[in-house]
Amino acid sequence: MNYSFFFIPTILLFSLAGCKTGINTENPRLSALEKKIQHYYQEKHRDSMIMVANELLPLLKADSFAVRRGHVLVQKGIAFDILGQYDSASYCLYEALHLGETEKNPELLARALNNIGILYFNLGKSSEAITAYERWLGMTKQQNDSVGIARALNNIGNAYMTIDKNTKKAIPYFQECITISNAINFNQAWFTASINLAQCLILNDRLEEAQATIYKVNKTGGNDYYADYTQALIHRKAKKYDKAIAIMEKIMGLKVNTRELYLALMNELAQLYEEKGDLDRALDYRKQYQTKRDSLHTLERENIIQELKISYETEKKELHIVTLNEERKLYLILTVVGGIGIFLLFIILILINRYQKLKRIRIEEQVKKLEQEKQLVAASSLLDGENHERGRLSRELHDGLGGLLTMVRLDLAQIKTNMSQESQKLDKAILLMDKSITEMRRLAHNLMPESLARFGLKPVLEEYCKGSDMVNFHFYGEELRYNEKTEINFYRIAGELINNALKHANATEINVQLILSESKLSLTVSDNGVGIASPKSKEELMTVRSRVELLGATMNIYTLPQKGTEITIELCKESKN
Repeated sequence: MNYSFFFIPTILLFSLAGCKTGINTENPRLSALEKKIQHYYQEKHRDSMIMVANELLPLLKADSFAVRRGHVLVQKGIAFDILGQYDSASYCLYEALHLGETEKNPELLARALNNIGILYFNLGKSSEAITAYERWLGMTKQQNDSVGIARALNNIGNAYMTIDKNTKKAIPYFQECITISNAINFNQAWFTASINLAQCLILNDRLEEAQATIYKVNKTGGNDYYADYTQALIHRKAKKYDKAIAIMEKIMGLKVNTRELYLALMNELAQLYEEKGDLDRALDYRKQYQTKRDSLHTLERENIIQELKISYETEKKELHIVTLNEERKLYLILTVVGGIGIFLLFIILILINRYQKLKRIRIEEQVKKLEQEKQLVAASSLLDGENHERGRLSRELHDGLGGLLTMVRLDLAQIKTNMSQESQKLDKAILLMDKSITEMRRLAHNLMPESLARFGLKPVLEEYCKGSDMVNFHFYGEELRYNEKTEINFYRIAGELINNALKHANATEINVQLILSESKLSLTVSDNGVGIASPKSKEELMTVRSRVELLGATMNIYTLPQKGTEITIELCKESKN
């Protein structure tokens, strides 16, 4: 079923156009203009409202008139909004909002925010309208303004119901508005919210609650064609078509002058007769609906054309006055503009020159960055090639030469069992062969330890440190795994730093500390040697630095002559396998 819900107009409740502007009534001209703008509002002469506002605003330029100027801007914005000139309306209302914030005037802020909400409501922008209404609601709650709270709640509910079609979200706002309005005897807000709440309840199949709400409206003497129309919708939802038709045709007979409601009635009756099965009557109402809608559109177009014509004549008169005033200012303006033009040209030349310098600096920085990236790529390729070659040599030593040496040792052992005379020489040969095999395995392990891929950095580095009595290994954290490239490079870095301390620093004690965690991988190698002094030691550190830069890690070196060296490498937020 399609329902032609018609929501009650809320201009009187929510536009606040009739509030006093606070203009100083001691000035006769200001007082007269104030009365004019109120009169034109009541008579719906929107163009005249704008003309009077244009007369008032120049008289209110002084800072002492800021609040009064804001109220006039609100009235001018309302006129533009009704005329559909939304850009102009937006400018006036936001200017009034700015004045209200600057002057901290609650009444002006409330009027501006409310009418900004109405502007966005008319544009169908629910989010912006609700934002303005919510801010207005917050102000009214701070001031304990029950009337303002009721108005704001009703407006928010109306936005959710009419634009978003989210009646479930609208219901709590209408219910709260009804509660507050009832407590302060604000009958108009209570009646409006009650009708809208009833229609929301109908849409949510809560017919008993909707019926109870309409009953309260009728009981308090608020029954009129809006309440009757909602009652008819309840009957239709309950499939009581005859009762719904009777009420709607009764409203049609009242000759209501609300065009939107009249159209909704004809459309609703057409659908009711169609559901009832009376297709002739349905078609008759459908034709009336189409004819009335077309005639209303034609009338609206004629009204718009007439308003545009009046607006054009008004603007033409204003333009003539402005032209006369502008002619007197023309020579002064030309002089000022010429001076400003020369000054701007000078500024532009300075900015162009500055821009060229900045552009040159950026290009140089980009070239430098590209060079650094090129060096990093070259270093990465070199280290990857080195690791690959180490792995290949390790496998060939272990699988090729290692296997041959083992076979030779087995053959020598077999020969020893068959020869007693030369056993001493064979023992010596076997001993040398065992030492060769051990040394070959050590070389293969150092080139590329297989256990690194199987067990990770911590156990392999710990095993490596046990190979020398002068090296102490310390571990903190969790035994986490990192990607292969990171583990290999940290293993190589540790090895190079240890060898550097042993060969070039004459160290007698070396401490290796490894920290593994979710957020950081840290390696520290410290010794009690002579410090970093020899060229060979510095050359070794260049290789270490290349690996560190490749990983994107940081390296800190602390060294003193004859005091030793401490080197720390840290890699943060490493992604693990």
